[in-house]
This record gives sequence, C-alpha cells and structure tokens, in this order.
Amino acid sequence: MKIALGNRRQLVLWGFLAVVLVLALVRMQKGPDVSPTPAVTRSGRATPVPGDEERAPSSRPRGGREEKKVSPDEVPIFTTRDLDSAGSRQAPSGRNIFDFRVPTLPPPPTPTPPPPPPPVCGDPRFLGPCPPPPPTPTPPPPEITFKFIGTFGPKDAPIAVLTQGGQVINAHEGEVVFGQFILRRINYESIDVGFKERDPKDTRRVGLTP
Repeated sequence: MKIALGNRRQLVLWGFLAVVLVLALVRMQKGPDVSPTPAVTRSGRATPVPGDEERAPSSRPRGGREEKKVSPDEVPIFTTRDLDSAGSRQAPSGRNIFDFRVPTLPPPPTPTPPPPPPPVCGDPRFLGPCPPPPPTPTPPPPEITFKFIGTFGPKDAPIAVLTQGGQVINAHEGEVVFGQFILRRINYESIDVGFKERDPKDTRRVGLTP
C-alpha cells in the first residue's frame, strides 16, 4: 500500500509540471504584454495612456481604411544641402528660379552684309564703254515782270499796251518787248507771251491788269 501511494503522488506531480510547462509555452508564443498600465489619479480615475484611443474599437470609424504605418527607415534624411537654392532647385529650363539677376542674353546674329553696288564708269569692274553724259538741263524761262493794261486799234490788228517800271509801250503781235519777250498773241483780256531762243510753244498767259 505504501508503494502504490508513492507512485500516485509522483503521477500527480508529473501531471502538474506538464500543465505548467504547456502554459509557459503558450505564453511565450503570444509574447509579453507590453501595454502600459493606466495611471490612477487622486480622484480615482485612470489617466488614458497615449495610443489607447487608437486601440479602442469605439475611436475607429466603421468601414474606414486603416492608416498606413511608416517605418522610421522610410523617412528621407533632410540635410542643409537641401536648402541650397543655387545648387539643387532649378527650373526645368536650366535657369535658377531663385536667382534674381538678369539672365545673359545670347548675342544677336551677325547681320548679313549688303551686296556691293553695281560698278560705274571708271571702276575696274566696269565692262564696256562709258555711256554719254546726260544733256545739260534747259534753264527755266525768265520771269515776266511787265503788266498788260489794255488794247486798242482794229480787231484784225489789235495793239497791246504794256508797262514796266513807269515805262509804257505799244506792241503788235510778233514783236519783241523789253529785250527778251515775244508777244505771240493779243486776246481781248489777256496776251500770250513767248521767250526768245526757246520753243515757240513755250508761252505764258498774262491777264489784264485793271
């Protein structure tokens, strides 16, 4: 009876150790509970620990998407070189948008020289004989300074009365008056005056002076 009682106690002890070992393995697989214990204030109310609101089911919107957690290794490193406006931040065209100096404009294109003028007589490039000089221009006729003050005589042979500087003369058609004028035609209230040594068709009409 003593031997059976001892074997029974050993079986109970081994069973208890087995249960303790299974509980220890289960606890190790779940991991330690690192959730902080809420602090208790003097009033007896527990102070909420930061982060508990996110784990509370009432604080999350129903049907909403969970926020993506960013790892500290994914945050880019920001240095003072990123503030250098002259080196890194430039417009796509190559100009620095933070440089307020007037940009250097490209030099204007070289103008095309005008073609050389055509050769003239006396130029070594001129070929052939020189053209004859243009004729001397005819000087203008002299200015008519006398006045026509009336007529008298028959209709088929009228006589014109002319005056210049206090001098009064009577002249028929075809006569030279005042040394350089020719009386071409005598009309009722005007006369046609020509010029010596010039084309007979070149005449000037002088009206009657009252």
